[in-house]
Amino acid sequence: IMISREGKTTPRNYFLTKLSDKSEVQVTDFQHPQPDLLGITKELVQYKRDDGVELTANLYLPANYDGTPRPTLFWAYPREFKDAKAAGQVKGSKHRFVSAHWASPIHWAAKGWVIMDDFSLPVIGEGESQPNDTFIEQIVSGSTAAVNYVTERGVCDPDRCAVGGHSYGSFMTAHLLSHTGLFAAGIGRSGAFNRTLTPMSFQSEDRSIWEAQDVYITMSPLMHVKKYSLQERVGKLLLIHGEADENSGTYPMQSERYFAALKAFGIESRLVILPHERHSYRAKESILHMAWEQEEWLRSLDP
Repeated sequence: IMISREGKTTPRNYFLTKLSDKSEVQVTDFQHPQPDLLGITKELVQYKRDDGVELTANLYLPANYDGTPRPTLFWAYPREFKDAKAAGQVKGSKHRFVSAHWASPIHWAAKGWVIMDDFSLPVIGEGESQPNDTFIEQIVSGSTAAVNYVTERGVCDPDRCAVGGHSYGSFMTAHLLSHTGLFAAGIGRSGAFNRTLTPMSFQSEDRSIWEAQDVYITMSPLMHVKKYSLQERVGKLLLIHGEADENSGTYPMQSERYFAALKAFGIESRLVILPHERHSYRAKESILHMAWEQEEWLRSLDP
């Protein structure tokens, strides 16, 4: 049979093995594809929300980390659950090979940042309650717990925290900047910011706007731009969107209109439209430009 094997610093390779005598022959010998990530350490960490819900995150520390507080990038994608037990399940493994795809925030660890990747933001609705009835309260609680965890561990400089995400993670980013002062900067890629433009449903919300009008209005970051502008710390926001985004919930108009509102209220922001790109970006030129925009946006927080 063919098996695969990998370690934290060893990429996945394949082997042919015989169960009868346990002999094996190595089929592939892939070398580390991203040597700049060598030395970065990964931990699967667990902590709790203020209501006791168990949360997890993949914590990455830079190579030769000296124990001092560092700028920290938080990256997430909220998910809905109908009970707290399911929401608190452990995700991922600390033993997986450390690598980064084009959309990953792990690259910043090579620059000396601490990364909280895929930090849990469960949105729970038990019994007759629906998860989105308290969406904002729950993502604020989850993000506060994540920031407190790394700050109390002494690895995070709370004055230099950034948050980001793609698609629903971009939507999350806008809400966290609007309703907390936790973050000095945000990156939102291919997001939706006005839920009245998705009136029939969105994500796991199966009620229409006519059935849950207050939910749709409350869950639209566009409606909270004034509150965003009045935060004690107003984090700056970088918006990136594919010009040809085909996702019905994230047409480019979402970012264009939200950006106009941000500028109207004097919030430091930037909108980048990637030509010919859809909901996920594909062209080498687009991905490299995205990386440059993100790099420049967070440069002021660099170690």
